[in-house]
Amino acid sequence: MSVFTWWNRVQIKGRRITSLHISYGIGTMNNICRLVLLAMLAAGLGLSPLTRAEPLAVLWYTYADAASEYRLKVSHLSSLAHTLPQNDGVRWNLTYWEAANPPPDLAAFDVLVIQSGEAFLTGVPGEPNATPDYTGILKNKTEIEAARGDRTFITSSDADFHAIRGDTGNMTDDPAGANGGGKCVPALTSPHCWDGALGHAANAINWAGSGSRLGIVSFLDGEHPGSFWWAHEDSFLRNELSGHVDYDGSEQNPIINAQQATHPLNSGLTSRGLSNWNNSFHATFLPVEGYTPIIDSSLRPGSAVAIAQSRQLPSPHLNADPWSAPWWWLFSP
Repeated sequence: MSVFTWWNRVQIKGRRITSLHISYGIGTMNNICRLVLLAMLAAGLGLSPLTRAEPLAVLWYTYADAASEYRLKVSHLSSLAHTLPQNDGVRWNLTYWEAANPPPDLAAFDVLVIQSGEAFLTGVPGEPNATPDYTGILKNKTEIEAARGDRTFITSSDADFHAIRGDTGNMTDDPAGANGGGKCVPALTSPHCWDGALGHAANAINWAGSGSRLGIVSFLDGEHPGSFWWAHEDSFLRNELSGHVDYDGSEQNPIINAQQATHPLNSGLTSRGLSNWNNSFHATFLPVEGYTPIIDSSLRPGSAVAIAQSRQLPSPHLNADPWSAPWWWLFSP
C-alpha cells in the first residue's frame, strides 16, 4: 500500500498552525475520511497557506538608547520584515518597552521579545554602550506570567545583535573584508542574510507570535555586566531554566539535525549558516522539562543551544498546537 506524507502550513483566522503532518494510505477509508474532513474544515474556516491576516504585534524589551544603532536597525528590520522573501509576507507592528518604563498592556501583544545581554551598539553613536537593565522584566514577573501564552523560544545566541550586523556562516570570515568579513552586505536585506542570525531571530518572532496569547522570545541573557537574568529570583523563567544552563564556552558549530530541520523555527536555516559568527551561541542547555531542542550543540553532545516550548493552555484558551485542538485526530499518523 502506498503511503504519502504531506507537510503544509495553514492559518486559522490569522493564527498560523505549522508543520501539520498527515499520513494516509490509498484505499484506507478512515484516512480518506480524514482528508475529506480536513478539506471541509479548510473551506469552512477559510484556511490559507503561509500568510497571516494581521500584522504581529511585537513588544520589544530593550535597554538600548533610543538613538543607538541597535534601536535604529531593529526598527528598520521591523519596517521591512514583510518584504523579506523568506518571511511569508508577515508584517510586524513594533513597540518598544524601555527598561525604565512600566509595561504596556501585555495582553495587546502577540509576542514579547527580550533583548540579549550583549550590549553592543546600544549606546549613542560615539559613546559607551548602554548597561544591560532587566529591571522591567524582573519587576513585572506577575504581569508577564498572567499574559504568557503557549509558545516560548529561548536561545543562547545574541542573534538580535548579530542579525543587524549581518552575520552568517555562509560568508567567508575575513576581518579585512567589507563590513568586517563573514557578513552579508547589506545587512538585513541581502538574500544571503536569512540563513544566519537574521533567520534565527525572525523565525523565532514569527513562530512565538503565532500561538495563543503572548508568545515569548528570549535571546541570550548574558554576558555583559548587569545581565544574566534567567536565574534571578524574580525571573519568570527561573523555575524552568535554573540549573539547566551551562555558560562555559561558546558554540561555534551548532547542529540542526534532520528532524529539527522540519520545524518552522529552522525554516531556511542550516547548521553552516548558524556557525562561526564569533560567537554564534554563548551557552548550552541541558534537557529542560517541557521544552524541545531546536538546535543541538556540537560542543556538548546531548545539549542544545536553542529550545522551544508549545504547551496547552487551560480552557477557555485554544492552543495553536493542532495536537491539542478538537480536530487533533485529523492529523495523527
